[in-house]
Amino acid sequence: MRVLYEEKDNGFIGLSWEPTLKVWILHIDCKEWSKETYKRYKEIGQMIREELKKKGITEVYGLSETPKEVKFNRMFGGEVLPYIVYDSEGKPNYLVKGVL
Repeated sequence: MRVLYEEKDNGFIGLSWEPTLKVWILHIDCKEWSKETYKRYKEIGQMIREELKKKGITEVYGLSETPKEVKFNRMFGGEVLPYIVYDSEGKPNYLVKGVL
């Protein structure tokens, strides 16, 4: 995984290629969450989208274990697909798609 943005002691945004699904996976990990964090991540997300578009990436996917994580992804424009995907540990995840 390549880290695109990182906040010390709070979280990161990363990108990796998923060879089985043949899609780009966007990873978002955020420990502290507030209205200010949301605004900051919205701005950072827009810059990352522009950077990815320049590289020819037009869609990204994410895996969400819980409905709360799905809600988080929807806040950033993610669309939940009607598929369950199992991660490397065998845990079921909702598949979320983001169009850039």
